[in-house]
Amino acid sequence: MTNPVKAVVATAQRMINAEYGKTYQRHLQVTSSLIGRLGLEKELEGHSGCVNCLEWNSTGTLLASGSDDLKVIVWDPLLHRQKCVVNTGHEGNIFSVKFLPNSNDATIVSGAADTEVKVHDLNKLETTHTFSCHGGRVKRLATADNVPFMFWSAAEDGTIMQFDLRQPHRCESVCNSVLINLNAHLGVNAEAKCLAVNPARPEQLAVGANDPFIRLYDRRMLSPRPTRSGQGQGARSSWERHSFLICAAVDGEDFSLPEGCATYFVAGHLPLKQQEYSKRFRTLAATYITFSPDGTELLANLGGEQIYLFDVSHRRLPTNIDLPVSLEAANPVAKELTQSNGYRNGTTNGVCLTTNGVSCHLATVQDEGKRSISKKSGKLPAKAELLKSQANKVFDKLDYTLAISLYNHAICYAGDAAVLYANRAAAYMKRAWDGDLYAALRDCSTALKLDPHHVKAHFRLARCLYELHWTSEALDFLQVAS
Repeated sequence: MTNPVKAVVATAQRMINAEYGKTYQRHLQVTSSLIGRLGLEKELEGHSGCVNCLEWNSTGTLLASGSDDLKVIVWDPLLHRQKCVVNTGHEGNIFSVKFLPNSNDATIVSGAADTEVKVHDLNKLETTHTFSCHGGRVKRLATADNVPFMFWSAAEDGTIMQFDLRQPHRCESVCNSVLINLNAHLGVNAEAKCLAVNPARPEQLAVGANDPFIRLYDRRMLSPRPTRSGQGQGARSSWERHSFLICAAVDGEDFSLPEGCATYFVAGHLPLKQQEYSKRFRTLAATYITFSPDGTELLANLGGEQIYLFDVSHRRLPTNIDLPVSLEAANPVAKELTQSNGYRNGTTNGVCLTTNGVSCHLATVQDEGKRSISKKSGKLPAKAELLKSQANKVFDKLDYTLAISLYNHAICYAGDAAVLYANRAAAYMKRAWDGDLYAALRDCSTALKLDPHHVKAHFRLARCLYELHWTSEALDFLQVAS
């Protein structure tokens, strides 16, 4: 829900500053009323296989689609018709397609399950470049507006590669395109699943892999390194190339990262969940990531779990929520919940392990309230009270998702009301989707910062800790509440 005060301010800024129009549109274009009016306009028919990827050009006048039929179709979305069909020459399902920036929409790049990346000229309908460096399926491509001749690829061989069309390239025994080799950091089973370039800060490259962590790299501190790929040494299959990339990571080739090069983002409960999920044959992998248009937020879809939004522009040091002094004297270990939106690293995997399980696993919590929160108590504003009453009613009817939505709206009007966070925590706990317990824990934490004597928030927080397998911390909070 858009804050009405912010909407008025944004409208005024648009009237004063003509250049603010695009920002204004982006800020207010996604509203609940607009989403409620969305519907199917047209089905575009042309592919004979599953469509795996879609990509708009920079102006929104063209749409490219890649499919299992090994073709890329460029559409005129307004007239609902095909502009051209590219026979890519791929021998595996196409997973990603991108328009190269500043090419007058005449050049596209495709990545596929055949481990190849290809560049196509739309005017001539021909393939101009083929890169066979990867040893695994190419899952995502990324481009940056300020570097029109360069693009990046993420593949299931665990590598991120950088290609520059201004430089001659040959896939030989030594590959000069490997920018990041996750096999050296995540292990020999590393798979790069997705990547994205920050549109406002193109030096920032976000990478998702087959674990719950999102890695944000400063590529100004990185450069492609020569790596043995097996090409030209009888290793022509993708499996053999993959093996060479793994061997390069474990046999002494230097893939260390400069200090401060990488920042890690993760929902705090997920590292502990990895082993539990694997027992249930579930995987925690980032299947898609993207930046907001202004580059301040990073959206990550963790396959099999939830979608998370991280603040990448305000990286905070950990802040503590301390238990009472009397309890600390009795048990000085594990007396804090660590809250941060990202860990920085040098050459390790970026998670700072300590003796405090909560400090380790509650890392990277994001404060929901970017607003100023006061600790004063009092009557809720009329609008917030009305929304709270409506939320309580649907909660009693077991419609927890709608209750959460209504509490969200109420918090927009009364961000300093502990009762709203505590009630929303109860709705999360009752709904019990993946990630809801962690969201409830965060809400209880916020409620207690606003009102340290909120008894229900104490007990709910203890229940969340227990359900998340932090049993000693749950006991500590029960002792505080009692």
